[in-house]
This record gives sequence, C-alpha cells and structure tokens, in this order.
Amino acid sequence: MAPFISLCMIVKNEEKVLKRCLDSVKGVVDEIVIVDTGSTDKTKEIALQYVDHVYDFEWTDSFADARNFAQSKASGQWILVMDADEYVDPNNLQAAIDELKNQYDAFEVKIYNFSGMHGERIIQHHGLRIYKNNPAITFSRTIHEQLRKSEGELKVGSSSLILYHSGYLASVVKEKNKNKRNQFLLEKEMSFSESNAFDYFNLGNEYQSQGDTEKALEAYLKAYQNKPDLRYSWVSFCVVQIINCLITLQRYKDALNVISDAEQIYSESPDFKCLKGIIYLDQHRYQDAITEFEELIDKQEDYQNIISSVDYLEYFPHRALGIIYQKEKNYEKSVYHFTKALTLNKYCNRSLIGLMQILTEREEEREIVSFINHNNLINNNYDLFKFIRLFISLSQFDIARHYTEQVDNGLIKEGFNIKLELSKGNTAALKKFIETRTLEQLNEIIKNGCIDIYDLILFCFELKDISIIRLIINLVKEENIKQLMEYLFTNNNTSYNCSKDILILVERTLQFNQLSLFGKLAEKIGTEQEILLPIAHLMYQYHYKKEAIQIYNNVDPVFYDIDTFVNLVEYYFEEGEGLQAKEKIITAISYEKIDYRLFKYALLLHLEFESVRDWDIDQITNIAFSYYTGSQELAYLYSLIKSDSIELQSNGSPVRTVGFFLETTFHYYVYESIINELLNKGINCHLVINDYFQEHSETSYMYDDLMEFLQNLDRNDIDAYTVSMIMKNHFKYDCMVSCYYSNWLNEIAYKQVRVMYGLAKDTWNFAWWNVFYDKILCYGRYDYNRLNIYNNCVIVGNPKFDKWFKNKFDNLEEIKEKFLIDENKKTILYAPTYGHLSSIDDWIDDIKELEKDYNIIIKMHHGTAFRESEQYRREKILHNFNNVTSDQSDLFSLFAISDFVISDNSGIIFDAILAEQNILLLNPTSQVLRKDGSNEVRIREKIINLEKGDDLRLYLKDNNLFIKQKSELFDVLYNLDQFRDGNSGSRAADEIISLINGEKSTAKENPFLYSLRKQIFGF
Repeated sequence: MAPFISLCMIVKNEEKVLKRCLDSVKGVVDEIVIVDTGSTDKTKEIALQYVDHVYDFEWTDSFADARNFAQSKASGQWILVMDADEYVDPNNLQAAIDELKNQYDAFEVKIYNFSGMHGERIIQHHGLRIYKNNPAITFSRTIHEQLRKSEGELKVGSSSLILYHSGYLASVVKEKNKNKRNQFLLEKEMSFSESNAFDYFNLGNEYQSQGDTEKALEAYLKAYQNKPDLRYSWVSFCVVQIINCLITLQRYKDALNVISDAEQIYSESPDFKCLKGIIYLDQHRYQDAITEFEELIDKQEDYQNIISSVDYLEYFPHRALGIIYQKEKNYEKSVYHFTKALTLNKYCNRSLIGLMQILTEREEEREIVSFINHNNLINNNYDLFKFIRLFISLSQFDIARHYTEQVDNGLIKEGFNIKLELSKGNTAALKKFIETRTLEQLNEIIKNGCIDIYDLILFCFELKDISIIRLIINLVKEENIKQLMEYLFTNNNTSYNCSKDILILVERTLQFNQLSLFGKLAEKIGTEQEILLPIAHLMYQYHYKKEAIQIYNNVDPVFYDIDTFVNLVEYYFEEGEGLQAKEKIITAISYEKIDYRLFKYALLLHLEFESVRDWDIDQITNIAFSYYTGSQELAYLYSLIKSDSIELQSNGSPVRTVGFFLETTFHYYVYESIINELLNKGINCHLVINDYFQEHSETSYMYDDLMEFLQNLDRNDIDAYTVSMIMKNHFKYDCMVSCYYSNWLNEIAYKQVRVMYGLAKDTWNFAWWNVFYDKILCYGRYDYNRLNIYNNCVIVGNPKFDKWFKNKFDNLEEIKEKFLIDENKKTILYAPTYGHLSSIDDWIDDIKELEKDYNIIIKMHHGTAFRESEQYRREKILHNFNNVTSDQSDLFSLFAISDFVISDNSGIIFDAILAEQNILLLNPTSQVLRKDGSNEVRIREKIINLEKGDDLRLYLKDNNLFIKQKSELFDVLYNLDQFRDGNSGSRAADEIISLINGEKSTAKENPFLYSLRKQIFGF
C-alpha cells in the first residue's frame, strides 16, 4: 500500500538541527525523503539513522530544482515540505494529516519564525507546505520557491499545522551567511525573469535583515504598489514591514497614516493596533499608548487575525505597559505587566531590567531572591551570570554577591568579585589579577561577562600604569577601542569619532557614583561641542540635574537637541520656574525641535502658572495637533484650559464644568436641551463617554455607534472625553449628569444629578441606586412621588420633549425623503423593546402582513440595534423591512408623520402618550401580565392591549377606540409631564446651576438621604 504522506527535505550542513526535526515527525509521516546538496559535516550520518538512503543532488542555485528532485523520489499521495531547522508538534501534525481533503491541491500552514539572539521575537507567516504528489504540481523560482500547477488552477486550503522555524536566530543567520546567499539568488531570479511584486517583497526582507532600512522601504513600496491582489498573505505582511521601516526611520506621521488605512482592511489584526501603540510610546504619548495596548490585552478575542507576529497580541503590549507605568511611577501596574511579559518571553531583558529596578528600590533582598526563585528565573549559568551583571549595574552589590557565591567556576566567581570591587571604586583586586594570572584567564572572565574592555580602560585611566596599558592595547582587536585608548593615554588630543565609546565610560562612572574618575574624564574630554550635550544628558539621567542644567546653559541654544529642551523644561517646571520653562518651549518650537513632551508641558504650564498665560496657547495647541493628531491627552489638557475653573465670567463668578454621562446615542438626545441651556447660561459642558463599554462584546457595538455619532455631531461648543482619560488625569467635574447610576461616576464629579430618560420598568427606574444622586430631575408627579426623599427631587418636565412642544423638528423633511412613504396609506411606527420582553418574535409576521395596506416604519430599540445577543432579531427585521431606523434623532419626526404607534414593553409608550399618539400594545406570548397595582400597570391598562391571535387590522380601523383611549389618558398626561411649554431644559439647567453654586446644601438638609447613601455606597 502506497504511503499516504511523504516528508520531503533538502539539507546541507544541518548536523545541529536535523535530529530535532526528524524526531518531531518520526512515526507520524509514512515516508521520509532527504536530499543532500553538499554537506561536509555529519548531516548524512544523522539522516541515515532515520532513512535507508540519502539522495545526493548537485546544487544549481535553485531551491525549486532541489525541491522538485525530492518530490520525484516520494511515493506518498501527499507531500509535506520541511527544512531541517524546522520542527512540529507531533499531535498537531497528526491532526493536520487527518484533516486533509481531496478537493484541495495544496494547504497553507502557519510558520512561527524565532528571531533574535535566543528566539525572543516571533515572526509568523504562511506558506504552502502540504500538496498532492501530482506531476502537474511543482515548484518554481530559484529562491522563495512557489508551487504552481501546470494544468488548471491550484486550489488551496488552510491547514491547522504549525511549523516552528529557528533558522532566523541571529547566530544561525551569521554562521550561514544567509543574507548574502539570499540576496544573490534573488538578484539572479530578478535578472532572468520579469521582476514582480513578490520579488520586491522578498528583496525588502533581505535589506531589512541587513539593516538597510531605506532600501528595504523602497522595495516594500514597490511590492505593495504592484501587488496582484490584496488577498495574498504576503501583502498584509508587506504592509506591516512598511510600517516597521517608517518607525525605524522615525517617520511616525507616515507610519500612522499607513496604519489608519490598514486598520480599515485588517480590522481584526493586532499588528496595527500594537504598532500604533509602539509609535505612541516612541513619541512619549503615554496615555494614548496605554489606550491601544490595554484594548489589545482586554479584547484579545477581537484581534485573532495575526499577520506577522503573535507577539503583537500580548507580549509587546505587556512589555510596553510595564515601561510606561514605570515611567509614570505606577509601580504596581508596572510590576504586573513586566511579570506578564516575562511569562510570555523569558528572554525579555527589558522587562527583567525594569522589574528588578522597581523591586530593588522597594523590597528587601530576601523578597527579591524569593521572587526570582518563585518565578523560576534562574535555570542555568547563563541566567545566573545575567542576574549578577544586572544587580551590579543597579548598584545592588549585596544581592549580586549573594548570587556570585552560587557560581561553581572559581575563575568566573573571582571575575565577578573583581567587578564588584571595581563598581565600588576599588582597583586592587583587578591589579592583582593582571599581575598574577595569564592573558588567557583574563580573556576568560571577559568572555563570560564578568568584566569588559571598558572596565579595563577605566582601570588603566585611573592607575596610569604604562605596562598594564600596553598589555591591554595588545589584548584589544577592535579598531575603535584602539583609537579610544590612543585618545585617552597619549598626548594626541586630536578629536575623532569615538563619542559613543567615551559616553560608555562616562556613564559607567556616573552609574557607580565615581565622581573623581568622572572629573578626570571630563578634564580630558574638555568642551568639545559634539559630546558635551550627551554627557549632560547622562548627568541629568543619573540625577545630577543641577550640574547638567549648568552645562546646558553654557551652550548656545542653536546647538540644542530635543533632549536638551525637554530636560530644561522638565527641570524648570519641577522647580516652579514657569517663565524659564515657557521660554525654552518657545525657543524649541522656533528651532523646529518638535517633541510631544514639550507640548504637554506647555499645556500643563498654562494650567498651573498664571504668569505664563500671556502666550498664544491656541496657536501652540494647533501646532501640537498638526504633529500629534488624535492625542486624547493633549485634547483633554486643552479642554481643561478652555474650561479652567479659575477662569472667571464677566460678573466675577467662576466658570463651572458639567459632565454628561453617555453610554448610547439615545442619552445625548435626553441631555441635548439641558446642554444648550447650560451653555447659554455660561456653563461649560463635556460629554463623558463610558469607554469601558467597548470591552464587552454585548455593548461594544453600542460604543462604536456612539463614537461614530460623536464624530459626525455638528457642533463645536462642547467637548467629549472618555471616563478612563478623565480618571487617569484625576479631573473632577463640578457636576455629573446621568440617566442612571454607574460605578464609573463615583470619582469624577463633586455633585451627581439624575435626569429621567423614560418612565417604563418601575422596578428598575425607581430602584435603590437613586440614593446616589444629590438631585433628581423629574418629569412630573408620577416619578417625583416615587423618588423624592426630603426634597432631593424637583419637577422640571421632560427636556427631551422641548422640541416637540415647540414644534421644532430639525429633520422632518429628511425623514419624509428617507423612508418609502405612500401618501395614500396611513403610517404605522412599530417600536418594540429588546430582550425577552420584546414582541418581535411573536408579532413580526403580523406586522409584515400590514405592509399591504399601511406604510410600516420600524424603530429599533438601541439594544436590538447593537447588542450581540439581539443579532437574530436585528437580522429578522432588516431582512423583512425596508423602512428601518435606530437613529435617536428621528423620534419626533417619526411621531409627526405616523398615524399609529405600535409597541410592547418599550419605554416609548410614555413618549407616545406625551405626543398624544394612537397607541397599540402587543403582548409577547411568554409575558406574564403583572397585576401588582403599580402605576405603570394602571397606565398600560388604559392603552389598547393585544394578545397573540388578535386581529391588528380590526383595531387599527376602529377610530372610536383611540378617541376613548386618549380621553382615559388625559389625566395621566399631567402626572407624566407637568410642564408642556418646551422650557424643561431651561428649568433643569437652573436646578443644576443652583446645586453646583451651593445655593442649597443637600448634605445639611437631607441627612436621611446621605445616611442611606453611606450604607449602600460607603461614602
């Protein structure tokens, strides 16, 4: 019986990895075919442990030729292609084999490429690695070979198989000189065939690997411009690489533009959101970066379409958040994220350094050792040596000595003890070692990282021992180090390009507080302009700030770099010297030294120092936004300036700021009239968005709809901010207005006001949480009698209905044009609620039947329109009806053009009563009718109720029923809405103003309310 699947490999000098590969497939594949292209090591010997014969193939500078030769030797129905530096999970491979289906010619698999020194970075791509053993299916191209089918189309499926590839580890690339080989083959391929987009993409990869970013970007752009189709897997990878090149070149604005476009196409890919966060981090836009990274971590299920690296989903975000929170001194969060990053990638040195910096500053030695042991961070000598070096660099000499004692090798232990002594300014141990040990032993402790060449140079610089200096010069092979030693130890003061090496020496002295040695270096260096500012930056970094500022001020500002301006501004800001900081910001902008931190400090200066407010902060902010478009943090700080509580009105009273809490677009229309009146009365108003709504699939659609609505909202007199941004900046509103209680409201306002948003569902609307509010604005006696506690409620009417009572319908004509209305038919507005109380499931077919004789308009509840759980109801409506809306701005215009309103348990019935509509209520079959005697039940009983099976047409034609209904509801109207003059928004605004101005002291007048609040909420 012929084998089902054959593994085909081409190998050359793969003795280090071949066994790992073959062990991973042994017993799973039915046949192994190995083709050797000229090995000179033990590759063949290892291969023969798994196969009876290894085929020799003379290399032709074509991977396709070698692959096709291997295929010719295979007898399986299917072929699996792997390289020696790849391996699989045997269970995953077996599952993938079991999934093979004959309707496809080939299958694409996922390949994880480990890169970096230790595989600390994972890059993924997809490739065709499983295909039918069919003579018509072969490889083409000399490099980056591709499968093609000579007869008909190659039908490709997707496999669950994952290959793990270690061939891009730095040591392997260097050892095998892969870059040079690949570039040669690519140029050969492009020379005898017409260059296509895929060639340019691969050429870009080679240039990128070699560090030639400009050429890489040029190649990637050509690849993308000539792409045959967006659906090719390499195209999305190419976009990621274009962004990476732009980031490397610090062309951040261009990179963000590409990301913006890419997110429209690849909305479920984490790569672009993470890259955006990385750009924000590079730009020091920490709050903006936090938003991107935390969303990735919190909503991983929405970003599963990974393009280039699984690291973009968790590892990079956690590492970046660790860095940001450390900078912001939020150490608890920083430790959490650094620890998560290390869990995901044990080789993450940046996370390890950050974590140890925090722990060594705050914990005792035993807690740190316990943490390292508990997290299993030291497993071998490599780890042990790394931690010793790390603790020495952090000047944690006792912990370093603790781990040095665990070193088994006596020479290495002595080497680390020498480093410890050097770090404390003691040179005797190193001097003795050089005098008594061999050059080979010195090389050994250098090779193991106990000390380095810079330690030796500083040692020589301090001792000035000519014999030792000559010894070290003979030890050195690097040309730059020889030049550095010539510069330091001869009278030749000719400057040369060794600033990088000098700065390493300077930092070493500052790091270990060796000021005497620093002084000697500074005397030698003198005042060379190109190195003076970098030295000052190091001094500033190591907390010699006053000395650094003195150096800065002795340099002509024309030579300042961005870090100079930032450090100066930060220093003067912290010292309370606002005018000095302001002067440096203006100078920086005039020299076009643009940095996010300078603009942030400009806004903070304007907020905190009255003495600087004579500059044009609007112009500075406009410049900031031209470079940092969309920064929530800058927008927030600017809004504080515009609504600063110390700003005075013309009458001398302070300007107040009121927030309006929104979770849906519906809420805006509840508040709109109040906002307009407050603005007219000189009160600043902000829309406060609950961005935590986006974290849950059930509410994320409502959040997206709200954000789209706000982006299109045509008004420039109010600002909108997210709850998370407000909380992070510790801002508090004078008053927060909301429709119902949310725990996000506790910390962001001094006073809380509730505005009624409907009267349905008594058990919810009049629940315990109402004691949270300092004041509740009621429609009429109906809600006032249920909520009032010693006059904490006030009747103002229904602000949402001000437009209705004033007969102002902004979009009436648009509504008439929007819907397909037959003027010869009467119009029905069907407005069901959502969830289990909805009539949609039982009555939708009956409503559909009415379309023959009536215009039907469906107004979806915002829950039906956007909640994930309502998808099937939403689809049912959209499939059956053309006139469908969920737009909250349509309500009054819909009332105006409708002859009947049909609803169920929706709160719209109360709106329909106020609008004096002809109303029918449809009861779902599952609904248990309440007989609790509540006012809501009594009101519903006055409206025409229909049970499933009742003939809707009979009721719609009986005009006398509706006349009787309106008569019975007449008395209800006053209770529901005491004022029908269109001025409810104005009355509500006056009540809010009186509360925030302290005209009524609720705390003193209402101890019962406050005692309830303390019992329930704890404050």
